[in-house]
Amino acid sequence: MPPPDDGLDEVLLNYTEHNPSGNATVLLIHGACTSGLNWDLVVPHLADTYHLLVPDLPGHGQSRNVTPFSAEYSSRLLERLIRKHAHDGSAHVVGHSLGANVAIELITTYPQVVNTAFVSGFAKYPPTKLTPFFPYGFWVDGRLQKLIPRPIVEWLMDGTDLGNSPPCSMHLCRQIAPVLVGTWPSPWPARTLIVAAGKSGILPSSDRLEDARELMEIGKEKNTQTIAVTHPLMRHPWNRQDPPLFARTARAWFEGEELPVGFHNV
Repeated sequence: MPPPDDGLDEVLLNYTEHNPSGNATVLLIHGACTSGLNWDLVVPHLADTYHLLVPDLPGHGQSRNVTPFSAEYSSRLLERLIRKHAHDGSAHVVGHSLGANVAIELITTYPQVVNTAFVSGFAKYPPTKLTPFFPYGFWVDGRLQKLIPRPIVEWLMDGTDLGNSPPCSMHLCRQIAPVLVGTWPSPWPARTLIVAAGKSGILPSSDRLEDARELMEIGKEKNTQTIAVTHPLMRHPWNRQDPPLFARTARAWFEGEELPVGFHNV
């Protein structure tokens, strides 16, 4: 029996849908301060085969009036979206950056709607005396990046097209910060691929390998096929740096095939 909606029938996330006749449903969960549009470069490489659901998280994009943002609330609304619109009420779940944290909350809390999972850029920061200032640092970082001319950013990021998302409001930064700090998840049953981008540079763009390892060890408690890998040429936003590779990686994981060349275990 599916869980009750608890009033969520009155709450709708904005989402787009691609290839409804696809063989299986894939849910794409975007990162902080972006929207479902952040997947626009990946969608064409998956929509030929899969049915795609691409939502805007609470507080983001066209769901900006769905508040407050939290991993728990997001996962409840995403579970409902999958249950109502995915084929057979379940989906392959893909999450990037903040969306990776939301995806882990979803697959941990609602395993019945998840087939496999693929998360990239997951991070969990330990609480410190500086934790209360985390939202301010996040807010400032977003604005500083907007001050750098776009051609320079793309050059520093190996040609990565970062899109045109606005920086986060301070209000949203305060809601995002708790998702990235503190408690680690419980084990979950879905077979999960955990990717940590390995390339840094003048702009900090590599992911936290130690977090990928820790997350893998938790996931293996209920599914020994869960793995964590890294790619030395990929930066944090590699869904926009190399969309075809991102899509091939997702497809290989969903279908139980070998990952593309270039990945190695963390």
